[in-house]
Amino acid sequence: GGVGGIGSWLAFFLGRIGFPLIVYETDTIDETNMGGQLYATRHIGMSKTEALIENLESFSNFSSIVTLDKFEEGSMVTPFVFSCFDNMKARKDMFESWKKLENKELFIDGRMLAESFQIYCVTPDKIADYEATLFDDSEVPDLACSYKATSHCGAMISSNMVAILTNYLTNRNTGRELRYIPFNVSMEISLMKYEVN
Repeated sequence: GGVGGIGSWLAFFLGRIGFPLIVYETDTIDETNMGGQLYATRHIGMSKTEALIENLESFSNFSSIVTLDKFEEGSMVTPFVFSCFDNMKARKDMFESWKKLENKELFIDGRMLAESFQIYCVTPDKIADYEATLFDDSEVPDLACSYKATSHCGAMISSNMVAILTNYLTNRNTGRELRYIPFNVSMEISLMKYEVN
């Protein structure tokens, strides 16, 4: 869900290791996206999904991608979901759709600012814990676009999200809990403080 400051990097990393992707995004790239998103200046004016496909084809010969428009309440999801939206409403709607799946496995929610990030890793037994982290968009401070995302923070959060997925899949495919699956990972870059719970 979303291929901006987090999702553009996340889709790139997932594409490099061959995961098929279904992407929800409606935005067009403009100059404000250059500071934190994985797009080139030649992409300005293109839809983010077109530029994403170009990046994936250029860097990974990747072709298994389905692009969809805006995620709305009740839109289709798969058992594995990455929420990379820049608003709580879309995040909540995607989570509610995932929660209704009988075969749900993993919902990973990334939240980022210019120098910090949080990841919530939700398995079916952690639904109530995750719901306690949700809040209304009116509670989010209105920050300048340049303070919402930086490239290095976007690359860090998405690489951590992929690491959580690979840990989960390792455990699932071996039938043993060989790797740790945290509920929450957070990073404060200014303090170099990394916490895993």
